[in-house]
Amino acid sequence: MINRESCPKRGDQVIAQKAANDFLLLNMEDGNYYSLNEIGSRIWELCDGNRTVSQVVTTLAAEYEAPYATLENDVIELLDDFRNGKLIA
Repeated sequence: MINRESCPKRGDQVIAQKAANDFLLLNMEDGNYYSLNEIGSRIWELCDGNRTVSQVVTTLAAEYEAPYATLENDVIELLDDFRNGKLIA
């Protein structure tokens, strides 16, 4: 389960590609595609294995001027989806 102290890391088997209005992820292991919006793609970029979830949320709160608590819930939910899709470790 993803929590504030987790350090999510992008999976090596995932190919990321910027499209016209979206950011696409392809999991090479199962062939599944995922489409991310601007904030989702920024979360993906921040999943470097060195930042905790709290640090990711703090960065996003500053960049998008959004409330920390709201962002934290959304970030954890998206990271859980990434984990379920085997996109992050």
